[in-house]
Amino acid sequence: MVLTEELPAWAPAPRIYPFPDPNPLFYERAPWGPRTLRQRVIALAALIQDQQPGAISVNPHPRIFIAPARAVMTRTLAPRDFLANSRTLHVQGTLRPDRLLELMVGTGYTPASLVTDPGQFSRRGGILDVWPPAEALPVRIELLGDEIDSLRWFEPATQRSTDPVTEVRLTPAREGLPRMYQEAWDAWLPDSAG
Repeated sequence: MVLTEELPAWAPAPRIYPFPDPNPLFYERAPWGPRTLRQRVIALAALIQDQQPGAISVNPHPRIFIAPARAVMTRTLAPRDFLANSRTLHVQGTLRPDRLLELMVGTGYTPASLVTDPGQFSRRGGILDVWPPAEALPVRIELLGDEIDSLRWFEPATQRSTDPVTEVRLTPAREGLPRMYQEAWDAWLPDSAG
């Protein structure tokens, strides 16, 4: 991935997305590294970014994806399935918290007491902390019943909220999803258009 490191010096405007190959060989039953998993999910999220309903392209710069041949040959989630399992949360929007937590586990998120790594979530009463792998920081979702009262980025080291945000996109935290969650993901938001 030397090209990924050197390309910004030659072309500073484009956004570069590495799509690494898995660490183990195709016949090995070893887990992929967390950095590989996250970079692949970030690249997949960037590929479908403009395809989500109501999506507005926030990046005016072109996107460049760098992938070795083995990375492209490795099976991944179909674009329609990745898109179907991605949702955008809005302030003042509604959701079913228990259903959301169940489905987050099915799409690769892991429960934790404190969210410190991408792909983790935590719930304390009406507060849900989650770190979508495609985002730079985790988000704190404050709920009033089934309504999203506020969304704020927070620092994982201090657990302190920083900047408010009007919307955040939840993508799958892994590439392999059980079939039952691909079909059920639409039901977690009462207004499934968002």
